[in-house]
Amino acid sequence: MTLIYILGVVALSVGSLALYDSGSDVVDLTESNFDRLVTQSDQVWVVEFYAPWCGHCQQFVGEYSKAAKALKGVVKVGAVNADEHKSLGGRFGVRGFPTVKIFGANKNKPEDYNGGRTAQGLVDAAISAAKSKVYAQLGGKSGGGSSSSKGDPKDVVE
Repeated sequence: MTLIYILGVVALSVGSLALYDSGSDVVDLTESNFDRLVTQSDQVWVVEFYAPWCGHCQQFVGEYSKAAKALKGVVKVGAVNADEHKSLGGRFGVRGFPTVKIFGANKNKPEDYNGGRTAQGLVDAAISAAKSKVYAQLGGKSGGGSSSSKGDPKDVVE
């Protein structure tokens, strides 16, 4: 009986280490792969720092997974078990869970995401960060959607 109890506790604790399945669109980020995948990458990343025991983190899984699926191929989405990888949480000033940061143009100074804990809010922020990065690479400051600027007539493709 005691052995069964111990095995049950071990199984529950091992199963709770990661909130996202390996087949998920959310990339599992660790101390060993974070820099290679996120900070040394040209891609925009949305990263959640979580603790597996955190109730708010557990409730956030559905919306975060939905955002990851919607952003697939556009913006990378990952998650760090900051309870296990404390150095990453410390490095990026994580003080509570869940904390979401957007790694855009300046990977060493990610943007804090303070919007709603919804897939739509995450997607909007991620697309905005991607748009800003694209315009920065283009040499512009903002992403105005106006088409009223005068261009060279030779730019028109017929």
